[in-house]
This record gives sequence, C-alpha cells and structure tokens, in this order.
Amino acid sequence: MKKLLLTAVFAMSLCFAANAQEENVTENPAEVTDNKTLSLDELKAQRVALLALAKSEEFLERIAKVDKLQAPKETGIAGLDALTTMAAKLVDQMKTTRGSIPQFYASVTGQTMDGSPAAGATPVQPDQLIALSKMFVTMGVDLVKSSKELLTMPGEIKSAGVMKAMKALKSMAYIKNAFVALKQEISFNAKMTQNLIATNKALNPGKSK
Repeated sequence: MKKLLLTAVFAMSLCFAANAQEENVTENPAEVTDNKTLSLDELKAQRVALLALAKSEEFLERIAKVDKLQAPKETGIAGLDALTTMAAKLVDQMKTTRGSIPQFYASVTGQTMDGSPAAGATPVQPDQLIALSKMFVTMGVDLVKSSKELLTMPGEIKSAGVMKAMKALKSMAYIKNAFVALKQEISFNAKMTQNLIATNKALNPGKSK
C-alpha cells in the first residue's frame, strides 16, 4: 500500500514539475533585451500596452491567486523546503515593492496609472529607478535558479518516504503557482521600470544618467 501511495505521489510530483517546465522560466523575466532608443511618443505607446496587460483578467487573476497563497509547513525534504522558502521570500518581496511602480510612474509622467493627474508627485531620482530595476533583475535570477531546481524535486521526493512525500504535494503546488505569478509580475515591473528610466532620461537629459 505504501509503495502504491509513493508511486502515486511521485507521479503527481512529476506532473507538477512537467507543468513548471511548460511555463518555461529558463530566462530571466527581468532582462529587457531591446536597447533601441525610443521617442517619447513610442515610450508612451509602450506604457499604454503595458498598462493594458496589467489590467487584463489573466494578469489580475494570477496576482490575486498568489496573494492568497499561504506557504505550507516544512516537509522535511531539504531541497523542497528551501524552494518553498525562496518562493515565499520572492512573493513577500514583490508585495512589499508593488507600490513602487505606481509611485515612480506618477513622478515621471505626471499621471497616475489610471490616467488622472498626479497631484503632489515627488520628482524621482535616476538612481532610484536604476536600483529598482536591479532589484527585479536579482529577483529574476533567483526565480530562474529556483525553477531549474524545481524540476529535480520528483527524484528527491521519491527517496523521502511516503509521509514526507504526501506533504510534498502541497509544497510543489505552492511553488509552481508562486513561480508562474512571479514570472509575469517581474516581467511587467522590469519593462515598466525600464520605460520610466528611458522616459525620465528623455524628459530630463541634463539630470538623468
């Protein structure tokens, strides 16, 4: 009976890992590879497209889902528990910094992300935007590394025994859901931050680095 349970849990963990592979977090979602210099009109059009993405049903549903996630208790499987801890850390970090984008958006553009005039927006310093951009890159690095490690977890789970393996399913589900949402939000934040850096530089050529 225990062998059958372990086989079933192993199969389910393989399924979680396969789904994670399909999401394909093999490249840093914070890396913006297009270095083309855009005009202010092009930058504005880019922001419009990004805002439309952020308001889409899929984007909002994923954020709402990850915000409701509760990190499960430790399973006793070292590698899996380390990934759970990393996922929880990245989720908390994203929640903590989520207000930065609207604040900097208002400072650079003079408007809120809903298009209303931004009253009393404090001018942003280039270093602040650069620091935010670097933070998202670091988060992306952690996400890619952890995603690769997640694919190796079925083997570790299989050798852990039935009781630990049963607990592992909840952790695998938590990690996968967290990583999917993080990939999306890190990508959006990185692209918007890069846009704001370029916009700020174009509007203040003598002050921006």
